[in-house]
Amino acid sequence: MRSSASQPALGALAQHMLRAERKGQGRSMRPVRSENDIKEIRNPMKNILRRVPFYAIHGMSAHVKAISRSVSRDSLLSNNVSEGTVTEADMLIPDVLANQGCTATLALVVFSVLMGAINFGYNTSVLNTPEFVIRNSLTEGYVDDISWAFIVSIFCMGGLIGSTIAPPLLDTMGRKSFMSYNAVFLTFFLGLEAASQSVMMMVFSRFCIGISCGGNTVAVPLYLGEISPVSLRGSLGTLNQFAMVIGILLAQVLGKPLGFDPGWRYLLALGGIFSILQLILACYIVESPRWLVMQGEAGKAEKILRSLRGDADAKYVEIELESMQDLAEEEKQEMSVTSLVRKPQLRFPFMVGVCLQLFQQFSGINAVFYYSTGFFQNAQFAKPYLGTVLCGAVNVAATAFAVELMDRAGRKPLLLLSALGMTISSLWLTVALVASEHFDVELGIFEVSGVLCYVIFFEFGLGPIPWAITAELFGGVERATAMGACSAVNWIANFIVGLMFPAMNGALGSFTFLPFAMVTFLATIFSVKYVPETKGKTLSEIREAMQPKKDSIDSFEDPESTSTDSKAMRGVF
Repeated sequence: MRSSASQPALGALAQHMLRAERKGQGRSMRPVRSENDIKEIRNPMKNILRRVPFYAIHGMSAHVKAISRSVSRDSLLSNNVSEGTVTEADMLIPDVLANQGCTATLALVVFSVLMGAINFGYNTSVLNTPEFVIRNSLTEGYVDDISWAFIVSIFCMGGLIGSTIAPPLLDTMGRKSFMSYNAVFLTFFLGLEAASQSVMMMVFSRFCIGISCGGNTVAVPLYLGEISPVSLRGSLGTLNQFAMVIGILLAQVLGKPLGFDPGWRYLLALGGIFSILQLILACYIVESPRWLVMQGEAGKAEKILRSLRGDADAKYVEIELESMQDLAEEEKQEMSVTSLVRKPQLRFPFMVGVCLQLFQQFSGINAVFYYSTGFFQNAQFAKPYLGTVLCGAVNVAATAFAVELMDRAGRKPLLLLSALGMTISSLWLTVALVASEHFDVELGIFEVSGVLCYVIFFEFGLGPIPWAITAELFGGVERATAMGACSAVNWIANFIVGLMFPAMNGALGSFTFLPFAMVTFLATIFSVKYVPETKGKTLSEIREAMQPKKDSIDSFEDPESTSTDSKAMRGVF
């Protein structure tokens, strides 16, 4: 980003600083920022841009504000302003960030790229509602539970492969080319999936669709983070999350009207609309300025930044471009998972991140989005389709509400609320299922309400917070590898849940959600004991809170320096 804010914003801030000086007679004089003197803003802004991840992460807005306040405060103190006189009104950099906005060009680019996120959500849940129709339509006759579970869950193995190979391809091909070719790849295999006549063809198609969607889970948040102003990365991360849950809901809603033979084939092919739309809009998608800088094409990067930021922020583009150029060499650094495990100051944060990903998936949330229609039908709920659509609808609503909560409440309280709420919801559902089975009473409304509360509580905490905390626990160099490893763990756990749930449901019956209740209860205990609060804290403050008391705090070094997020999966295995 650039060395200063826009001229109107900077002028207003200069006047604000003048007023603060007049009120502060007798105190240390604070420097006046003017449009012609932006030197003091340039270095603090670079410092912020070096610390904030180049990722659009849901719930990251508070973290950006905390970093900007910390840098602004340090900048004031470095100018001989005594610590006791630094107030919130003096914090210049947060006000500069607040003046960053979304231009029409940026909005169009974001809309185009989010087609990939919608497709990920759509293909996650598209087999849910028409499950029994598809199982009766393939040439082998009725598809058994094991084969169906493999058809559903192989999507996750494809996702693991896709998210692993995406980073080197993104670095080699560029962000724009990768996403365009990926959209073509996805469109082809969506068509093949819709035309499938056998289990093997379905498995192969789902695997390849998973590869494409796994690539999108890396490319979309990375690209959005690289084209957006630092102040909007949290908001665009939220939009990315919204696009995914809307894709899930859309697949569930369309599952009933197209839940016949051959209507289910059109349902599977409909995902191609989003990838084709993305290809049509490809002419509006710009190359990532950060990638261009890494390729030594700073001139092209500056031109694109100016189109994305608008003319009013011309001076700010200078800082942004300078920061990217300064980081270009440092971004070539790599770190392996072995290094994360061996280094004492990184081992514990890495363990926390991995465990949170395991708790997220083993809580069983994707069993709902994969198999809710069959689950409600087996539970003898009169309207299983309605139950599935309600799950998708509350998922969207809870995501919207969670945005406000994550900006206001801390990470840890929300995580505890989420895990404990999911535990109670699972127990509530189990009691309703057992009572309905053994006492022959209709408790469908209680069963559905248990699942809905379970989904709501997930979106409050265990859904978004593991990703936000993982990004906040690490500095730039190690963040890429840590998030990549956590992503791999998440995909593998997702595959296990998708593969095992039908067998578990058949074996446990009314007690199916009891193991999930145990997992979320363990997540509650783990969060109380080991998960630090990261909202509104800098990395050094987080590390200090995590450091065992017997160790010296001085043994930690602060790696808040560089960002290598485009290499998120490199060196994971």
